[in-house]
Amino acid sequence: MRLNPFLKKLGFSDNTRAVIIHTDDIGMCHASVQAFKDLWAFGTITSGAVMVPCPWFPAVAQMCRENPEIDMGVHATLNSEWESYRWDQYPHGRQAQA
Repeated sequence: MRLNPFLKKLGFSDNTRAVIIHTDDIGMCHASVQAFKDLWAFGTITSGAVMVPCPWFPAVAQMCRENPEIDMGVHATLNSEWESYRWDQYPHGRQAQA
């Protein structure tokens, strides 16, 4: 099997196996923010994706401002697929802060 060129850039050899754990739906609930923060600080995970229209997005944005080395992407979220857990469009009457 041919080595992925990105793994080679990271210094892995042809025989090395790598596992990358990416967390998703950060900001959907408070527990997702705290779990990401704890697991990232421990070194278990290295990246995640935040859902901007979710109620806990401001907490994720604050966490990323305080820790600029966090690798946080944006999960393209257009609506909520959950019947009993809905969220409004962002910015919920307030301005987004980068």
